[in-house]
Amino acid sequence: MLQISISDISKNPSIIDKLDDIAEILNKKTKQVKGIFVPSAYLDNFKEVLDEIEYKKFLQRNAMLQNLNKEDDTLLDGLDNAY
Repeated sequence: MLQISISDISKNPSIIDKLDDIAEILNKKTKQVKGIFVPSAYLDNFKEVLDEIEYKKFLQRNAMLQNLNKEDDTLLDGLDNAY
């Protein structure tokens, strides 16, 4: 697996166009992996996994609404009045 730094991408964005392999995107200072680049040719192989990740992120962003007490509808009233 290739390793590309964030600074390399910012200096030369065309690196992404040339990639045809999976690559780790990392912060060179901390040696921490910030993400993984997968060419779009492989998107079909990852579709289910990406959908699951997006769903989990949706749940995290909306946790406040999930935990809303049914009897305490003041938040919903505020949302109704806002529109």
